[in-house]
Amino acid sequence: MATLEQTLQTFEDLLANEQPANVGAVDEAIWAYLAPVRGLDAQTEALDELSKAVARLNASSPFMPVLMDTIDRHWQRLAGPTP
Repeated sequence: MATLEQTLQTFEDLLANEQPANVGAVDEAIWAYLAPVRGLDAQTEALDELSKAVARLNASSPFMPVLMDTIDRHWQRLAGPTP
């Protein structure tokens, strides 16, 4: 379980790192934030809050595309299967 602030701190640490970010580390941080949130609507709200906060982070970092792609995958998961 992680708070929004803890999750953002993890992302900030990854953004500051000179090494490319591991997708697994990003996914793990997102799951730690979303896992305790019960219900599809509540998880959608939590991911929206996280997405808005991430938009304020260092966009020039080479890690940002990895972070955004991983968040996009969680949006797709919450949207359900496509017809």
